[in-house]
Amino acid sequence: MLQIKGVSLSFQRPVLNQINLTIKKGEIMGLVGKSGAGKSSLLKIMAGLIDQDAGEVLLDGQLLLKSSFRLIPGAEGIEMVNQDFKLDPYHTVEENIRESILSWATDKRNKRVEQMLTLLELKELRHQKAHLLSGGEQQRLAIARAIAKKSKVLLLDEPFAHLDTRLRIKLTNYLLKIRTQEQLSIVIVSHDGQDILGISDTVCILKKGKLSAKKNPINSYYNLSNKADALLFGPINAVLINEKRVLFRPDEFVENKNGAIHLNYIASVFLGLVYYNYFYSHKNEEIILLSFEPLKKNICIDIHKKTQG
Repeated sequence: MLQIKGVSLSFQRPVLNQINLTIKKGEIMGLVGKSGAGKSSLLKIMAGLIDQDAGEVLLDGQLLLKSSFRLIPGAEGIEMVNQDFKLDPYHTVEENIRESILSWATDKRNKRVEQMLTLLELKELRHQKAHLLSGGEQQRLAIARAIAKKSKVLLLDEPFAHLDTRLRIKLTNYLLKIRTQEQLSIVIVSHDGQDILGISDTVCILKKGKLSAKKNPINSYYNLSNKADALLFGPINAVLINEKRVLFRPDEFVENKNGAIHLNYIASVFLGLVYYNYFYSHKNEEIILLSFEPLKKNICIDIHKKTQG
């Protein structure tokens, strides 16, 4: 279990303010916030790579030393994949992975290296030096190195940013598998909440130095009390009904010829499985509706709120 107690940090201005967080063994937590919100700084404090101004970080009840008290920065048992990749540029892909687990027995190490090469589709690049890889390939290699170590906590800073849809699915499935088998705690940081909804057990929002309470992904998506926070997880609609602004997701509607909201059709965009249908209300509010078939006509709807988890 990873615990953050009263952590604060400033860089000429406050970045983190009294952050408290507990990540249970085997939990996958998504941390969402806009660029510059301090997400990466919080991860680096968890990983023992930078010092907090105040507060403590504990792993399984043991207080972790700040990076300034360590000969080599980094907390044992916690691995981080950041956006700088931190690869050995003149070693090959295979060597980079192998070097991360040199203490393992040879047979076990060789098996793990092959597993990582296959998972991240790096087999054809195994003899390529890291500095010759593309940005996306370097990202995949950095993830492979961190996953290979089987630490207690894995911190991932924008891990899906350079991966295509197919590799995102493979990485997601693998993270879920090792979480179950090894009870690995995982923190995934993203500026796009949609990246983490499908994999996270819990979700927090970091904004203005403060961390929200944990919510489950369904609640995070459908709890629309704050439009700015809701937009982190995808498109929302805002309509004025009886002088009150009502927020709803594109799937939170029912078509009703006597519905309260009258919509004028603009266009339908096919996204592979569903359509996003664009409308204007009679009050000139832009509305997006989700459907399995295009809604190519003017319609009336009522808002049908989903059950929040």
